[in-house]
Amino acid sequence: MKGRVLDSPIGKVGIWGRDGAVEEIVLGEEREACDEALFLLEAEKEIMEYFAGARMCFSFPYRINAKGFQLACLNALLEVPYGKTISYAKLAQKAGVPGGARAVGNAMNRNPLPILVPCHRVIRSDGGIGGFSKGLAMKRVLLELEGTQTDK
Repeated sequence: MKGRVLDSPIGKVGIWGRDGAVEEIVLGEEREACDEALFLLEAEKEIMEYFAGARMCFSFPYRINAKGFQLACLNALLEVPYGKTISYAKLAQKAGVPGGARAVGNAMNRNPLPILVPCHRVIRSDGGIGGFSKGLAMKRVLLELEGTQTDK
């Protein structure tokens, strides 16, 4: 797998992929890589534009390596626009499993493409921030970057 690691406002971000498509984005990346593949350079450019507040959606090529309910959740989450949030319960409903809010949390925890597939936009039904695999501080930074209030 080819990769690039960039410094961002939330720390190191790894971008990994093969066959012309990004397959993994790793927040808090510890590996080093600087491959010059065009699809990685484009992904890096767009992710840095996102952090600079100049990009609200992505167009670089990617591949979601997930199946079943997790894939349904990730695909439904791609429809949540920049600056908006969705509850775990509502996302479960959109993924075809009403009452599956806890399962959504597990699916988000295994999201291979955070930022691109914006799991930070999933919050509790009461408006609380919920969880995040890389910690609530990072989730708050991402939500605030998009202009979303995080008062709970």
